[in-house]
Amino acid sequence: MTAVVGFDRKIKLEWLDALADRVAQDHDPARLRAYLHDILRADHPAETARGKTVTVLMRIWALVPPEHHHIREQAIELLRSVSSRDRVWLHWGMCLMAYPLFNDSATSIGRLLKLQDDFTLGQLHRRLIQSWGERATVNRAYQRVIRSIVDWHTLADTGVKGHFATAPQLTTRSKKLQVWLLKASHLAQGKEMVEANALLTLPSSYPFKITIGKADLRETNDFAVHRQGLDMDMVEMPHGKPMPKVKGRNAKQQVLFSGN
Repeated sequence: MTAVVGFDRKIKLEWLDALADRVAQDHDPARLRAYLHDILRADHPAETARGKTVTVLMRIWALVPPEHHHIREQAIELLRSVSSRDRVWLHWGMCLMAYPLFNDSATSIGRLLKLQDDFTLGQLHRRLIQSWGERATVNRAYQRVIRSIVDWHTLADTGVKGHFATAPQLTTRSKKLQVWLLKASHLAQGKEMVEANALLTLPSSYPFKITIGKADLRETNDFAVHRQGLDMDMVEMPHGKPMPKVKGRNAKQQVLFSGN
Protein backbone atom coordinates (compact mmCIF):
# COMPACT_ATOMS: atom_id res chain seq x y z
CA MET A 1 0.00 0.00 0.00
CA THR A 2 1.16 3.55 -0.73
CA ALA A 3 1.52 5.97 2.17
CA VAL A 4 0.70 9.52 1.17
CA VAL A 5 3.14 12.19 2.32
CA GLY A 6 1.11 15.18 1.18
CA PHE A 7 -0.31 18.16 3.09
CA ASP A 8 2.54 20.46 2.20
CA ARG A 9 0.45 23.60 1.73
CA LYS A 10 -0.84 25.88 4.45
CA ILE A 11 -4.58 25.29 4.70
CA LYS A 12 -6.98 27.88 6.12
CA LEU A 13 -10.08 26.96 8.10
CA GLU A 14 -12.23 29.20 5.94
CA TRP A 15 -11.29 27.10 2.90
CA LEU A 16 -12.17 23.88 4.72
CA ASP A 17 -15.49 25.36 5.84
CA ALA A 18 -16.34 26.46 2.31
CA LEU A 19 -15.44 23.09 0.80
CA ALA A 20 -17.33 21.11 3.45
CA ASP A 21 -20.45 23.18 2.83
CA ARG A 22 -20.15 22.64 -0.92
CA VAL A 23 -19.53 18.89 -0.56
CA ALA A 24 -22.77 18.70 1.44
CA GLN A 25 -24.53 19.86 -1.76
CA ASP A 26 -22.42 18.38 -4.53
CA HIS A 27 -19.93 15.47 -4.67
CA ASP A 28 -18.81 16.03 -8.28
CA PRO A 29 -14.98 16.36 -8.24
CA ALA A 30 -14.76 18.57 -11.33
CA ARG A 31 -17.27 21.10 -10.03
CA LEU A 32 -15.66 21.06 -6.59
CA ARG A 33 -12.22 21.73 -8.06
CA ALA A 34 -13.60 24.63 -10.11
CA TYR A 35 -15.26 26.04 -6.99
CA LEU A 36 -12.02 25.85 -5.01
CA HIS A 37 -10.05 27.53 -7.79
CA ASP A 38 -12.54 30.41 -7.66
CA ILE A 39 -12.38 30.94 -3.89
CA LEU A 40 -8.59 30.55 -3.71
CA ARG A 41 -7.76 32.84 -6.61
CA ALA A 42 -7.24 35.92 -4.42
CA ASP A 43 -4.81 34.10 -2.11
CA HIS A 44 -3.10 32.12 -4.86
CA PRO A 45 -3.20 34.01 -8.16
CA ALA A 46 -0.66 31.62 -9.72
CA GLU A 47 -2.55 28.62 -11.12
CA THR A 48 0.15 26.04 -10.31
CA ALA A 49 0.38 26.98 -6.63
CA ARG A 50 -3.40 27.24 -6.41
CA GLY A 51 -3.79 23.81 -7.95
CA LYS A 52 -1.53 22.22 -5.33
CA THR A 53 -3.61 23.73 -2.52
CA VAL A 54 -6.79 22.55 -4.22
CA THR A 55 -5.35 19.03 -4.32
CA VAL A 56 -4.72 19.06 -0.57
CA LEU A 57 -8.24 20.25 0.16
CA MET A 58 -9.89 17.78 -2.21
CA ARG A 59 -8.32 14.81 -0.47
CA ILE A 60 -9.64 15.96 2.91
CA TRP A 61 -13.36 16.35 2.12
CA ALA A 62 -14.03 15.38 -1.49
CA LEU A 63 -11.81 12.53 -2.71
CA VAL A 64 -12.53 10.33 0.28
CA PRO A 65 -11.83 6.58 -0.09
CA PRO A 66 -14.89 4.30 -0.02
CA GLU A 67 -14.06 2.91 3.42
CA HIS A 68 -14.42 6.44 4.83
CA HIS A 69 -17.58 7.50 2.98
CA HIS A 70 -19.84 6.68 5.92
CA ILE A 71 -17.92 8.82 8.38
CA ARG A 72 -17.71 11.67 5.87
CA GLU A 73 -21.50 11.55 5.52
CA GLN A 74 -21.86 11.63 9.30
CA ALA A 75 -19.58 14.68 9.36
CA ILE A 76 -21.79 16.39 6.79
CA GLU A 77 -24.82 15.75 8.99
CA LEU A 78 -23.00 17.25 11.97
CA LEU A 79 -22.11 20.34 9.94
CA ARG A 80 -25.78 21.26 10.01
CA SER A 81 -26.06 21.14 13.79
CA VAL A 82 -22.74 22.17 15.35
CA SER A 83 -21.63 25.73 15.91
CA SER A 84 -19.14 27.40 13.61
CA ARG A 85 -16.45 27.23 16.32
CA ASP A 86 -16.96 23.45 16.62
CA ARG A 87 -16.35 22.76 12.94
CA VAL A 88 -12.61 22.42 13.53
CA TRP A 89 -13.36 19.08 15.27
CA LEU A 90 -14.69 17.77 11.95
CA HIS A 91 -11.85 19.18 9.85
CA TRP A 92 -9.31 17.70 12.25
CA GLY A 93 -10.84 14.25 12.04
CA MET A 94 -11.03 14.36 8.25
CA CYS A 95 -7.35 15.39 8.10
CA LEU A 96 -6.35 12.55 10.42
CA MET A 97 -7.96 10.04 8.06
CA ALA A 98 -6.78 11.66 4.83
CA TYR A 99 -3.10 12.12 5.63
CA PRO A 100 -1.02 9.65 7.66
CA LEU A 101 1.65 12.33 8.07
CA PHE A 102 -0.93 14.70 9.58
CA ASN A 103 -1.97 11.94 11.97
CA ASP A 104 1.62 11.18 12.91
CA SER A 105 2.46 14.87 13.33
CA ALA A 106 -0.59 15.40 15.57
CA THR A 107 0.32 12.29 17.57
CA SER A 108 3.91 13.43 18.05
CA ILE A 109 2.83 16.95 19.01
CA GLY A 110 0.33 15.54 21.50
CA ARG A 111 3.01 13.40 23.12
CA LEU A 112 5.47 16.28 23.29
CA LEU A 113 2.90 18.60 24.87
CA LYS A 114 2.01 15.95 27.44
CA LEU A 115 5.62 16.02 28.61
CA GLN A 116 6.15 19.77 28.39
CA ASP A 117 4.32 23.01 27.59
CA ASP A 118 6.20 23.70 24.38
CA PHE A 119 8.41 22.08 21.74
CA THR A 120 10.63 22.90 18.80
CA LEU A 121 10.49 21.88 15.16
CA GLY A 122 13.68 19.95 15.76
CA GLN A 123 12.05 17.83 18.46
CA LEU A 124 9.08 17.07 16.20
CA HIS A 125 11.37 16.30 13.28
CA ARG A 126 13.37 13.77 15.28
CA ARG A 127 10.19 11.92 16.21
CA LEU A 128 8.87 11.83 12.65
CA ILE A 129 12.05 10.57 11.01
CA GLN A 130 11.91 7.48 13.21
CA SER A 131 9.03 6.19 11.09
CA TRP A 132 9.19 8.28 7.89
CA GLY A 133 12.92 8.53 7.42
CA GLU A 134 14.99 11.58 6.52
CA ARG A 135 13.13 12.82 3.44
CA ALA A 136 12.95 16.33 2.01
CA THR A 137 9.30 15.85 1.11
CA VAL A 138 8.43 14.92 4.69
CA ASN A 139 10.41 17.89 6.01
CA ARG A 140 8.38 20.27 3.86
CA ALA A 141 5.06 18.64 4.60
CA TYR A 142 5.15 18.53 8.40
CA GLN A 143 6.13 22.20 8.53
CA ARG A 144 3.01 23.02 6.47
CA VAL A 145 0.98 20.98 8.95
CA ILE A 146 2.39 23.15 11.74
CA ARG A 147 1.64 26.38 9.89
CA SER A 148 -1.93 25.24 9.29
CA ILE A 149 -2.78 24.12 12.81
CA VAL A 150 -1.34 27.32 14.28
CA ASP A 151 -3.76 29.16 11.97
CA TRP A 152 -6.56 26.95 13.34
CA HIS A 153 -5.66 27.97 16.95
CA THR A 154 -4.92 24.35 17.86
CA LEU A 155 -1.28 25.21 18.50
CA ALA A 156 0.29 28.47 19.67
CA ASP A 157 3.14 30.31 17.98
CA THR A 158 5.53 31.58 20.65
CA GLY A 159 7.04 34.26 18.46
CA VAL A 160 10.37 32.44 18.49
CA LYS A 161 11.13 30.85 15.14
CA GLY A 162 10.58 27.08 15.20
CA HIS A 163 9.20 27.15 18.74
CA PHE A 164 5.55 26.30 19.54
CA ALA A 165 3.43 26.02 22.66
CA THR A 166 0.19 24.44 23.78
CA ALA A 167 -3.05 26.29 23.04
CA PRO A 168 -6.19 26.23 25.22
CA GLN A 169 -8.08 22.99 24.61
CA LEU A 170 -11.24 23.31 22.56
CA THR A 171 -14.48 22.16 24.17
CA THR A 172 -17.91 21.22 22.89
CA ARG A 173 -21.24 20.37 24.45
CA SER A 174 -21.97 17.91 21.66
CA LYS A 175 -21.42 14.28 22.64
CA LYS A 176 -22.15 13.30 19.04
CA LEU A 177 -19.27 15.45 17.85
CA GLN A 178 -16.89 13.93 20.39
CA VAL A 179 -17.95 10.41 19.39
CA TRP A 180 -17.43 11.31 15.74
CA LEU A 181 -13.87 12.54 16.38
CA LEU A 182 -13.09 9.34 18.24
CA LYS A 183 -14.35 7.33 15.26
CA ALA A 184 -12.17 9.31 12.86
CA SER A 185 -9.21 8.93 15.20
CA HIS A 186 -9.88 5.18 15.50
CA LEU A 187 -9.87 4.76 11.72
CA ALA A 188 -6.70 6.82 11.40
CA GLN A 189 -4.92 4.42 13.77
CA GLY A 190 -5.25 1.60 11.25
CA LYS A 191 -6.20 -0.94 13.92
CA GLU A 192 -9.38 -2.97 14.15
CA MET A 193 -9.48 -2.74 17.95
CA VAL A 194 -8.19 -0.07 20.33
CA GLU A 195 -8.08 -0.11 24.12
CA ALA A 196 -10.91 2.11 25.39
CA ASN A 197 -8.85 4.31 27.70
CA ALA A 198 -6.25 4.76 24.96
CA LEU A 199 -8.94 5.81 22.47
CA LEU A 200 -10.29 8.42 24.90
CA THR A 201 -6.82 9.89 25.39
CA LEU A 202 -5.20 9.56 21.97
CA PRO A 203 -2.32 12.06 21.58
CA SER A 204 -3.60 12.92 18.08
CA SER A 205 -6.70 14.47 19.71
CA TYR A 206 -4.61 16.76 21.91
CA PRO A 207 -6.35 20.05 20.88
CA PHE A 208 -9.74 18.83 22.09
CA LYS A 209 -11.12 18.18 25.55
CA ILE A 210 -12.85 14.79 25.47
CA THR A 211 -15.42 14.67 28.25
CA ILE A 212 -17.21 11.45 27.33
CA GLY A 213 -16.17 8.14 28.87
CA LYS A 214 -16.44 4.40 28.40
CA ALA A 215 -20.09 4.43 29.44
CA ASP A 216 -20.84 6.79 26.53
CA LEU A 217 -18.97 4.49 24.14
CA ARG A 218 -21.11 1.57 25.27
CA GLU A 219 -24.33 3.54 24.76
CA THR A 220 -23.63 4.45 21.15
CA ASN A 221 -24.18 2.14 18.19
CA ASP A 222 -20.99 3.46 16.61
CA PHE A 223 -18.69 1.40 18.82
CA ALA A 224 -18.67 -2.13 20.16
CA VAL A 225 -16.96 -2.45 23.54
CA HIS A 226 -15.58 -5.86 24.57
CA ARG A 227 -14.19 -6.76 27.97
CA GLN A 228 -10.85 -8.54 27.90
CA GLY A 229 -9.46 -9.91 31.12
CA LEU A 230 -10.48 -8.38 34.43
CA ASP A 231 -10.29 -4.67 33.69
CA MET A 232 -9.50 -4.00 30.02
CA ASP A 233 -12.13 -2.81 27.54
CA MET A 234 -11.38 -3.02 23.82
CA VAL A 235 -13.24 -0.90 21.28
CA GLU A 236 -14.02 -1.66 17.66
CA MET A 237 -16.21 -0.06 15.01
CA PRO A 238 -18.77 -2.62 13.80
CA HIS A 239 -19.83 -0.48 10.84
CA GLY A 240 -16.42 0.13 9.35
CA LYS A 241 -12.93 -1.33 9.55
CA PRO A 242 -9.84 0.89 9.43
CA MET A 243 -7.39 0.40 6.61
CA PRO A 244 -3.92 -0.79 7.66
CA LYS A 245 -1.44 2.06 7.88
CA VAL A 246 1.76 1.72 5.84
CA LYS A 247 4.46 4.34 6.03
CA GLY A 248 8.11 4.89 6.70
CA ARG A 249 11.36 4.15 4.99
CA ASN A 250 10.34 0.57 4.16
CA ALA A 251 7.09 1.56 2.49
CA LYS A 252 6.65 2.81 -1.04
CA GLN A 253 5.62 6.41 -0.47
CA GLN A 254 3.87 8.73 -2.85
CA VAL A 255 4.17 12.50 -2.89
CA LEU A 256 1.01 13.92 -4.43
CA PHE A 257 2.06 17.54 -4.42
CA SER A 258 4.77 19.90 -3.30
CA GLY A 259 5.15 23.62 -2.91
CA ASN A 260 6.36 26.48 -0.80
